[in-house]
Amino acid sequence: MSRSLSPLDILHAEFSRSVGGYDRKEVRAFLERLSTEVEAGLREMQALRQELDRAEERMTELKAAEAELQRAVVAAERIASEMKDVARREAELLLQEAERQKEARLRESEAALRQAQAELSRLEHERALFKEQFRGLLTAYLRGLDASEKAESALLDDTVQP
Repeated sequence: MSRSLSPLDILHAEFSRSVGGYDRKEVRAFLERLSTEVEAGLREMQALRQELDRAEERMTELKAAEAELQRAVVAAERIASEMKDVARREAELLLQEAERQKEARLRESEAALRQAQAELSRLEHERALFKEQFRGLLTAYLRGLDASEKAESALLDDTVQP
């Protein structure tokens, strides 16, 4: 099998001379060989161009996918940041609401304590009053008993004395 033609081979190709010029068969064989190699080179170049086009197309697809992925990452970061902000605001609102409820319960407890203290004071006053009234009643009964005993004793003394 013959080697591939180089540009120098084509440039320095020499043909034998015959009576009417170059040998037609030799020129024809050279041209066919040259044609075959150029055709093979063109096919290879076309195949390489198609491969390059596919590679460029794939690269364009990958760049588009990368850009889309980058947009998705940026969107995800933005959404995560917004979610953090929303969660922080909700936590602050919950804390504020808990503080309001604590204050309200504290006020209610203080009011209930004041009311209980007032009720206790009222009951202590009523107890003291009851004790005084009961003591007065007992004292009156005791006086009554003493008076009754004196009257009985005087009656007995009057009936026993002749």
